[in-house]
Amino acid sequence: MKIVVVASFFPYPAYFGGANDVLERIKGLKLLGHDVDLVCTCKENPDEKSILFMKQFINELIIVLRKNKPVYIFYFEPLQAVSRKSLKKITFQSQYDYAILESESVGKILDNKSLKAKRIIVRVHNNESNYFKELSKSTKKTKNKIYYYLESLKFKSYSMNIFKRSDRLWFISNEEINNTIDLNLLYKSIHLPASVDHTFVNQKLSTKTVLYIGALFVPNNLEAIVWYLKKVHSLLLKNKNYKLIIVGSTGEFEPEKYKKIFANYSNVEVYLNQKELSNYYSDATVFVNPMLHGAGVKLKTINAIQNGLILVSSQTGVEGIGLIKNEMYFEANTPNDFANAIEEVFNMKIKDKMTIVENGQNFLSQNSYLSILKKEIQDEEK
Repeated sequence: MKIVVVASFFPYPAYFGGANDVLERIKGLKLLGHDVDLVCTCKENPDEKSILFMKQFINELIIVLRKNKPVYIFYFEPLQAVSRKSLKKITFQSQYDYAILESESVGKILDNKSLKAKRIIVRVHNNESNYFKELSKSTKKTKNKIYYYLESLKFKSYSMNIFKRSDRLWFISNEEINNTIDLNLLYKSIHLPASVDHTFVNQKLSTKTVLYIGALFVPNNLEAIVWYLKKVHSLLLKNKNYKLIIVGSTGEFEPEKYKKIFANYSNVEVYLNQKELSNYYSDATVFVNPMLHGAGVKLKTINAIQNGLILVSSQTGVEGIGLIKNEMYFEANTPNDFANAIEEVFNMKIKDKMTIVENGQNFLSQNSYLSILKKEIQDEEK
């Protein structure tokens, strides 16, 4: 099958969960024997090494520069979509069996007259309206609160418009299907789990190191780790072998901004904009996801289990995945909950730690996106 994937960002390096989901699904499509073209909207062109990496899995790459203008704030459509309106102007040379839109943010591609696709699919990464509403709660700056709140309002109608114009909706979270869409759209909606490859890692789990990996330029991620540092971190410092590793991407912001935020905390190591993450997982035993606000599936949670760590997470951090508390992860929603759960993990026997990890990995393996993806394409092909 001939497929075009339209993404709101360049998916490599996969600095954040959404990028990993897109990247792994492109790999999956290639593995299933399909020809994939990729259209990306970017604020600047990716470097040559990143492009060469992606060329392993795609045929044609089209980069569309994203443009933000202050006046876009006053449009009735979300800035996330309007800033990508150049998607309407590119020229497609091929005809496609499928066009996969990676979120409603690239919905302007549907107004491109040169796009010829038999089926339009939208990958629903979040309830975008709820997502931006939660972001408005996470940021302290008034102008950002206003922006996120306006985006939340605009996405309510915009998302529905894009959904109605599509043939299929692939929800990353089963819980959000009923919470996101009109009942009249249920017939074309399915749950397609996060794109996780079948590489599951075993770690030694012998250290007293806690790891957090996340996109720090996203307000609810930054809010989460700062909350942990202020409320939980000091409770664990009595353990002389305890330390926290923070690995994060800074997006278009200067790394120094984030270094200053974390500079005054002891027993903390910070690594920014790292392309290779495996060493950080192997150094740790516990992965924390202390998110206070958010919507949709948190892929950092899935990646932590896939990479062999024991997860300690807030309820928000695990929503939409289906993990079983105390069998596959430990839930914590207060500072004492987090500190107690982490200490409990540190004191567990290695074999008991391994059992928790294996339970989570088995769950992910049994809920593989790839088998559903294969069935989806076969069903549509018929």
